[in-house]
Amino acid sequence: MGLFETLRKMFAAPDVEPALPPRAASAPAAPARPAFDYGDARIPTGAREKIAGVLASLDAVETMMDREQVQAVSRTEIELMRGEHLPKLVKSYIDIPPAHRAEIFRTTGKSASFILEESLDAMQGRIDEIARNLAQHDLDAFASNAAFISRRYRDNDPFR
Repeated sequence: MGLFETLRKMFAAPDVEPALPPRAASAPAAPARPAFDYGDARIPTGAREKIAGVLASLDAVETMMDREQVQAVSRTEIELMRGEHLPKLVKSYIDIPPAHRAEIFRTTGKSASFILEESLDAMQGRIDEIARNLAQHDLDAFASNAAFISRRYRDNDPFR
């Protein structure tokens, strides 16, 4: 046996596999939130139509956000609208006992269903504003590209 073989045997690790560290107990996954039933018959028809519009707009904005570099603030706002604000608004309307809805009218001069629809309109307005801002990036990019093409391929361009 040569010198190198002797040294290798002396400094070699034993044939025992090292013990793996114990696995940390994984935290149980948070229970998935059940989907909210926006078709609930207790929701007024006009509000259901507005809710459908809000949900469609949220889908469209999320698709636009996936294409763009979007600030986390806007993405978070859209996620909160879908996951928390919209369901909480509608649930809070549903939870008002029908016999007590008149109290809202006496207090505000507006019916609960009117306030619900007004709130949905405000939410839709904010979604539309975010969509316009996202679309502006696309409009700016298109205008910039069109201007470049116009300059680049003009017949009188001496640098072509």
